[in-house]
Amino acid sequence: MRAAPADGVRRGAARGRFRAAIRRASAAALALAISNALVACEPAQSTGYPPNETGAPAEVGTRPLQLSPTEFATDLVTPAGIRVKTNGQYKTEAARKAAALAIDRYWNEVRSCAAGVERPGDTDVHDLTDEFPRYLAVEIANNWKVVEGPATHHRMQAFPSLERRGSWSTARRREDALYIVVVPELNGLGPQMVNELNLWLMKNANVPPTADLVAACASVACLRFNYNNAPSQTWNECKQ
Repeated sequence: MRAAPADGVRRGAARGRFRAAIRRASAAALALAISNALVACEPAQSTGYPPNETGAPAEVGTRPLQLSPTEFATDLVTPAGIRVKTNGQYKTEAARKAAALAIDRYWNEVRSCAAGVERPGDTDVHDLTDEFPRYLAVEIANNWKVVEGPATHHRMQAFPSLERRGSWSTARRREDALYIVVVPELNGLGPQMVNELNLWLMKNANVPPTADLVAACASVACLRFNYNNAPSQTWNECKQ
């Protein structure tokens, strides 16, 4: 008959298994920390929105879904009528003008795409689309920094995400009002503008559009304009 192991042997084996478990747990924790750090460095577009801290909540489902002057302090209006709060991010009048024209260029890209998915002869949706810029509010973020994404390794402007702590966003929108926050180089403005146009149409059209506007127009190209965004590299592959 095999002799039972001594108490000291059993305790030694238990300690060995305990140390091995600790090592495995530590390795797993380290891997998770590295993964989270990489996610935090990748700028992403968020569809979250900040709480309304400057006025009464915006109405949902009634025209115009626009922020009131007490909620949104406009200091620039684009030729198309889009209200902009620049937060002093464009230091010269030339840069302010260039940004206004660039915002309108994004709108023209979105408008052209939307026209391609409208129902033929739907004058209601057509007219609502033409009205949209006058009700949209765009705020230029002033809490951004230049970060590098682990996949592209491109440096770009981004601000802290409200949806994922430790990650970054280039643009976000409100889901109860026509309001977008975007970095000064305007990266990510196009897709968020598509989402807000979709909100506008779905809430106000006599017959809600059946086409998937968000999916059809999600790939609005980024645009360069006369603004010094160095050391950001976002514009490396953007349209002039």
